[in-house]
Amino acid sequence: MYDRNGVATRVVEIFPQECWAVEPNVFETQDKDSETEFEKAWSELGNKLRGESHFKEEEEGNPIWEYLLRADILSGIGHFGVILLGLNDGKELSEEVEPSDKLELTYIRCFDEALIKVSSYETDETNPRYSQPNTYNLTLEDYRNRADQTALHVSTVDVHWTRVVHLADNLGSSEHVGVPRMRPVWDRLYDLYKLYGGSAEMYWRGAFPGLSFETNPQAGNTKLNVEDLRDKAEDYMNSLQRYLITKNMNVKSIAPQVVDPSAQVNTQIDAICIKIGVPKRIFIGSERGELASGQDADTWDKRLVQRQHKYITPRIIIPFIDTLINLKVLPKPKEGFGVEWPSMSEPNDTERAELASKRTEVLAKYIQGSVDTLITPMDFLVRELNYTEEEAEEILKAAEEQQEEEPEEGEFEFDDNEDDFFTQEDEGGDEEELTDRFPVNTKGCEHTHNHKPGGKDHDQSDHGKKNRRTGRPIKKNISYEDQYDQWLEGLTTAEGEVIVSYTGHDYDVIRECVTAGKAVQAGFQKLF
Repeated sequence: MYDRNGVATRVVEIFPQECWAVEPNVFETQDKDSETEFEKAWSELGNKLRGESHFKEEEEGNPIWEYLLRADILSGIGHFGVILLGLNDGKELSEEVEPSDKLELTYIRCFDEALIKVSSYETDETNPRYSQPNTYNLTLEDYRNRADQTALHVSTVDVHWTRVVHLADNLGSSEHVGVPRMRPVWDRLYDLYKLYGGSAEMYWRGAFPGLSFETNPQAGNTKLNVEDLRDKAEDYMNSLQRYLITKNMNVKSIAPQVVDPSAQVNTQIDAICIKIGVPKRIFIGSERGELASGQDADTWDKRLVQRQHKYITPRIIIPFIDTLINLKVLPKPKEGFGVEWPSMSEPNDTERAELASKRTEVLAKYIQGSVDTLITPMDFLVRELNYTEEEAEEILKAAEEQQEEEPEEGEFEFDDNEDDFFTQEDEGGDEEELTDRFPVNTKGCEHTHNHKPGGKDHDQSDHGKKNRRTGRPIKKNISYEDQYDQWLEGLTTAEGEVIVSYTGHDYDVIRECVTAGKAVQAGFQKLF
C-alpha cells in the first residue's frame, strides 16, 4: 500500500517531512562565541560520513539529519524501524561493541520492518532492557526496489543491539513495537484504492459507448445471422475499422453513464484527515494548501512542535546521540547536551510588513505615554514585543548612537556674520535688537551678561515673567547646562518659519552653548 498508493505514502510521510522541515540545533552551552569539544565533534561527525568531500560543514546540510528523517519515515511504515551504526572496531556485526576512544562512525543504514527480523529478546526480568530485542537479523539489500529480482543475491546478517538505534512511533503498552501509521485509516485507504481504480475503468467503458442493433419493423420477420453480426461488431470495436454494414437494421449508440467520483474521494480523504489530525488543505498540498486559514496553520504548527518535543527529540535524537556518547564516538559533554528547534512558522513579506506596522504603533504609544517609568525599554522589547535579549540590546544601542549623532530639533549654528543674527533691519529700515523683539527674563543667573550689540544689563523687574514669544515660564536659578536647554526650548520649527527665543545671555555665552544645527542666516531673514 505504501509503495503504490500516493495517499498512503502521504499518510506515512507527512508528519516526518513537516517536522524535519527545520533542522534542530544540538549544543552543550548557550555561548555562541565558543565551541566545546562535544559541539566540535558533533559538527564534524557529518563530514566523516561523506568520505572525501570538499563541502564545508554547516549546521544546515548536516547529513545526520537526512538519515534521521529517513529513519523516521521508514519506522512508521510498519511497527518499528532501526538505524544500523557502522563502526570501525573490526568485529562482526553480531558481536557486542566495546566502547573505545578510537571508535569512529563510518556509515549509517536505515531499515523498515519488512527488512528486519528480531532473532532474540532479553528474558532477564531484572535487566532494564527486559523484553526488548537483543539480536536483529537484517536484510541488507532491499529486493523490493530491484527490477531484476532473479539475479539478486539477498544477504542477511545478525546484528547485536549495541550497534543499532531502535525506533517505534505511536507506542502503546510495548516499548519497542508501535502502531503503523496506516493502520487506523487502512479501510479508507483501501476504499480510495477501489475508487481510483473504478473511476478509470468507468471512464474507459463510458468513453466507448455501447451499440444497439435494431431491426426495421417494416421489413417483417427478418432472419439474423448472429455470428456474422458479432464478428462485424468486434471488428468495429477492436480494430481500426470505423464503419458497419447492416441490412434492414438500425444501429444506435447507447449513452454512457459516467459519474464524477470526486464527492466519494473527498469523503474518504476527509475521514483520513480527521483520524490523523491534519488539516485537509495541508494534507492535499499543492496550490490549495496555500489557502489554509491562519487558524489551521497555527493549529498544525502546534501539532508539529508537540511531535518534535515529545517524539523526535526524546525517541530519535537523544537515543542516537547517547549511543554515540556511550560508545565514546562522541566525547561526553561536561554539562550535558540540549536540543533546540527553530520556529516552525516563518512569516511572509505581507506578514512581516503587518508585524512591523503593529510594533511601530505600539512603540509610539509606549513613548508618548511615558510608560518607561513603569516598564524599562529592555523589558518592554523582550516581554511585550517578543524580541530576544540580544536583539533588544542591539536596538537600544543603535538608538543611543543615533541620538548622539543627530542634532536636537531646533538646534542651529551661526555663520561668519553672527552680528547679523542679533541686529536686523525692521520694516522701517531701523536696526532693532533681537532682545527687544523676543525678550526673555532670567532670574538668578550666575553671571551678568551684556546684550550684544546694545549692551544692556538684565532688567531685574522682569524676573519671574513668561517669555512673550513662546508663552513658557522662565526657569529660575539655572546653570549653563540649563541655560542651553532653555535656549532649545524656545527654538521650534512650524510651517517653514524659524521661531527664535533669545535667552538674554551675552554673545560669547550663546556662541558656546549653541553647538550645531541646520539653520543658516538665510533662514532667519524670514523673521524680519
